[in-house]
Amino acid sequence: MPKALIVEDHPIVSDSLTNLIHASVPELECYHVTTAHDGLAWLNGNKAAIILLDINLPDMSGIEFGTIARSRFRDLKILAITSIEQRHVVDQALAAGINGYILKSSDTGEILEAVHQVMNGNKFISTSVADLLKGKPNANAELPVLTRREVEVLKLIADGLTNQEIADKLFISAWTVDSHRKNLLLKFNAKNTAILVKTAVTSGIISF
Repeated sequence: MPKALIVEDHPIVSDSLTNLIHASVPELECYHVTTAHDGLAWLNGNKAAIILLDINLPDMSGIEFGTIARSRFRDLKILAITSIEQRHVVDQALAAGINGYILKSSDTGEILEAVHQVMNGNKFISTSVADLLKGKPNANAELPVLTRREVEVLKLIADGLTNQEIADKLFISAWTVDSHRKNLLLKFNAKNTAILVKTAVTSGIISF
């Protein structure tokens, strides 16, 4: 039986995708991991007909995962399912060899169509993402959408705290803080922390 690997750290999303695939694509056997490293480890011993990949993962970005996975397994078929609707992220994902890019807000019909198209070796871009790539205005895509925790971490980064200091303040691990920092850099398309903070302040997302 062909296998689908879901790389997603939010149980509600992974469970929903699993249920959707079981109901509509019963020939696929679903497996689930919550980190990119676990996904790469799974691929060492299994062959996936398709990978359903979140871009915002706790240990590395989905784009990094795609780059590494593609270098090891040339024929992988990867569909990004994410809430990130920013052109530079889409461009990076496609450049990394990801075959399809859709949003978590897509309806079930579009998600299933994307799964079938990518499994058959085709590219698939959701309608709203295609509009974004064509340059059509989308107010929701102008600024990155941040979670409450990402905003907290961003404010503390702007205050000059180290990963460990932020971890102690928020009662999370330094590893988790580092993962948030990497995802924030990706979302803001920032090369370093200084540019990240400057962009966030200029955009009005945080203030001093």
